[in-house]
Amino acid sequence: MKTRLVIMALICLTAGVGAFSAQGGGPSIDQQKSYYLDCIDQEIENYSCKVVLTNSRSKNLRQYGGEASQKVQFLTQNKDALVQEMAVQNVSLRPHAVHQYLLQRFSRETSAYAAE
Repeated sequence: MKTRLVIMALICLTAGVGAFSAQGGGPSIDQQKSYYLDCIDQEIENYSCKVVLTNSRSKNLRQYGGEASQKVQFLTQNKDALVQEMAVQNVSLRPHAVHQYLLQRFSRETSAYAAE
């Protein structure tokens, strides 16, 4: 009987905490934008390390380095616009979600250039 009471108390407590945190609202727009900027800077840093592969003897590594160079250029030139877009679309504040969004945007941009 005591274990049942303890379990019920834990369930009520968990539900109460979940409801309280949901009412607290999300982070402010400035916090979101700051997070997105940090993620973009991290992406630029990650791709910048791969640009040196353009000098490789391997054709595949040269292509990989060339694509990394294009991504660095795209992210650097469009950083502010990307942050605004992500804030408007309310992209999740998880690194993976931001990474996926940036990859999709880069892909759309490069496919638009290929269509011209």
